[in-house]
Parts: sequence; C-alpha cells; structure tokens
Amino acid sequence: MKRITASIGLVGLLLAQTASAADWQDRPRVGGFRATCEDLATFCFADACGSDQIEAAETCRARCPSAVILDVLPAACRIPAAPTGPVLRRRG
Repeated sequence: MKRITASIGLVGLLLAQTASAADWQDRPRVGGFRATCEDLATFCFADACGSDQIEAAETCRARCPSAVILDVLPAACRIPAAPTGPVLRRRG
C-alpha cells in the first residue's frame, strides 16, 4: 500500500513540474531589486526597481536627483524595461 501511495505522489509531483515548465502568458518580468532613497532637503522620497542593484539605485536617483540611497534589497517588483514574452524555465 505504501508503494502505491508513493508512486501516486511521485506522478503528481512530476505532473506539477511539467505544468510550470513554460509560461506562455504575456506579462512583464517580475523580480530584481528595490531601492529606497530620500532627500530630506527637498522632501523627496522614492522607491524604484531594477534588474540589478546598480540599475535600481540609478532609477531611484533619477526620481530624486540629490537623494541618498538608503537600501537596495531583493524584491519581487515589476521591472518596467524588461521585455515581455514567453518565459522558459528549466525543470529539475
């Protein structure tokens, strides 16, 4: 009986992985880094996303030119310049 439940679980796991192997929905890429910056002299506060730490910090500085970068953290945020289209992922 244990062998049957184990094989059913294994088949279910394999089917779940094959369903997520390709994402054919056309949506913007999510991921990267979120930078937070502020300029207390002009009361400018901004958050910006980028595909890497430098791009996130530069995008934040573009919104508040004389701001200080407070932190750059990994975050699931929408990256505006990312190309849309199918995303293929490796299985396993």
